[in-house]
Amino acid sequence: MVSMPDWFAKTSEMVASDTYFSLADAGNDTELIDRYKAALYRLDNEHATYGQRSKALEEKWSGDTSRIRRSLQHHFVGDWIYYRYYDDPVMFANHGGAFWPQVPSWRVIELVREGTRLAIHKALGNAELTALDDARVTDKYLRDLWRPENENGVDIDGVRPLATSWNCVAPAGDTYFEVAALRGPSVVEFAMATPRPLGHSSMMHVVQRQIDGYYTEHDDAEEEEASGQ
Repeated sequence: MVSMPDWFAKTSEMVASDTYFSLADAGNDTELIDRYKAALYRLDNEHATYGQRSKALEEKWSGDTSRIRRSLQHHFVGDWIYYRYYDDPVMFANHGGAFWPQVPSWRVIELVREGTRLAIHKALGNAELTALDDARVTDKYLRDLWRPENENGVDIDGVRPLATSWNCVAPAGDTYFEVAALRGPSVVEFAMATPRPLGHSSMMHVVQRQIDGYYTEHDDAEEEEASGQ
């Protein structure tokens, strides 16, 4: 892991997500809407495993299970959230990942998950969104959701593709972590704004895991990862 060189970036995972939630990849509006609805279902029903699976990565990196595992289990879990968070989400809730140890893992997960939901709502468009069977989509929510678009004269009906970005807007060590989504004429932009990641040597995570006894506790999983199975 190294310090992020750019304050504004798109990771390979974000590229996979952008591709999956694009009209070019979906082929038509109906399929893209179905992909969004399926993603909302997973957000609502898979809270305990959020961040451990990704339909976009499974589809776009098909067959490369080792790459998917590295991304989810050694990057998101490890860099973005504490690497032992899923061992005990209560005990490790306030531990941060290697990028931002000062930002609790629960907050990273909550904001990325709910920011993703917000972005999908904007991408679906008002007609599709209000047709969902979701008690949280109230009139008040819709007024707040569409306020920027209404103020700027952006059409809020019709499905749009989704584009994601990572923005380092605060110095390393800061606790700032926010998400935002805006709908434009042709795309919905979903942005995650974080502090600049702390810089560590590429072996620091190995040292920390050895100190914690992680390798002896997770030996089989680590051997499987090393063999690429």
